[in-house]
Amino acid sequence: MKTDKSDCSEAFNLDAFSGALKKCMFGKNVIFRDTIGSTNVFLKALAQQGFPEGTVVITDEQSAGLGRLGRQWFSKKGQNLLFSVLLRPRMPPNRLFVLTMILGLAGIDAMLPMSGLSAKIKWPNDIYIGEKKLGGILTEFAVKQGVVEYVVLGMGLNVNWYPPTEHQLLYPTSSIFAEIHKKVSRERLLGNLLKRFEAFYLEALDETNPGEGFYKRWNEKSAILGKSVVIETGKERVVGVATGIDQDGALSLITAEGHERKFLCGDVSVQLDVSGP
Repeated sequence: MKTDKSDCSEAFNLDAFSGALKKCMFGKNVIFRDTIGSTNVFLKALAQQGFPEGTVVITDEQSAGLGRLGRQWFSKKGQNLLFSVLLRPRMPPNRLFVLTMILGLAGIDAMLPMSGLSAKIKWPNDIYIGEKKLGGILTEFAVKQGVVEYVVLGMGLNVNWYPPTEHQLLYPTSSIFAEIHKKVSRERLLGNLLKRFEAFYLEALDETNPGEGFYKRWNEKSAILGKSVVIETGKERVVGVATGIDQDGALSLITAEGHERKFLCGDVSVQLDVSGP
């Protein structure tokens, strides 16, 4: 296998990043660690200590990166985006999944002008290019007496490196570099992503806004709609055709029996067509 320039680790330039976000809510309290266990775990502890909304934790390397369902997130030091943001939204707990969806949209939007890649969202929390995974989002939150105390959204995005074959146990992966053969500035990409996410977040908090724009966009950017999929919730395994994602982020399926089912969480895989000619 050829060695490429993306193998060279480069430290995240915090000054350049922070300077571009002076007017953004995510540029006021930025914490950088060269190496950390998990940005989500670190930021959740800060959230419990009362750190303000908009706090961002960024690292060049995670020693215990987390994905959904207890899976591990692999990334080479100084190559990719590894970060978490802290929110304290005034919205009911059953709407929090919207935040995962709009962070995915922000990632897609930030990536397009810098790379030309038109990525998609693989419900519920992954960013894909074609059949390959580019990134994932881990959303964790605390609710007390029906009120949301905080939400921590973590993202890992493969910018200039992706895991080798031995780590690709569940799905093929890729990176922006692997797709376009050109290095992308992590600082600029994250800055553009968080500016976009801020705009989406403020729109989502507007109680007079029905969110139809988001609803339309995350359906347009879905990687699974119209396809036969399998969703596993931990309690059941359901097969059906993905027909839409509603305004709360719930995935609708039409089962083989013709029934519509909705899911707010689950592990989704696209069924391969093995019928043959």
